[in-house]
Amino acid sequence: MDKRYVEQAYDNDLKLYDDSIKMIESYFTDNKLEKNIASPVNHPLNLDQVIDDGIGFINYGKAFRLRDNEAIQFLAFAFNDFLIRNLNFKLYLDKEPEFPLRTMVLKYDQDGIVLLLYPFEYTLKVVSNESSFDKLYNKVKNKLEGTPPISENPGNFIG
Repeated sequence: MDKRYVEQAYDNDLKLYDDSIKMIESYFTDNKLEKNIASPVNHPLNLDQVIDDGIGFINYGKAFRLRDNEAIQFLAFAFNDFLIRNLNFKLYLDKEPEFPLRTMVLKYDQDGIVLLLYPFEYTLKVVSNESSFDKLYNKVKNKLEGTPPISENPGNFIG
């Protein structure tokens, strides 16, 4: 794990996260949409909303001359920020990704529970209407809330 994954300092990328969140906020303002959740703007329900309501975030990005993958990256970073701040995930770079969309990895590692998420790959699924940010958020949140720490049950691992 240590050789393949390199932790990315969240503080070093704050501008990228801030820019992504500002872009999401601008989407709501420019499309005159009321957010599903007032705060934070990058709540998974709001991220799903920017894909479904208004002109669509990918089309919105084109107005700023963003390519589709750049608009998807804005969504992925906004989702990263939410998971980092709310569920204590950390961002890693995979130096040997199995697939091209898996270079960015979110990792949760506490109390013997380890989860890896691929935000760019998952965001592409959301944009393709194969899933939703809220669905993943609730699945992860429920898994973390329902699993006792390893110290309480050393034979219990999340697969």
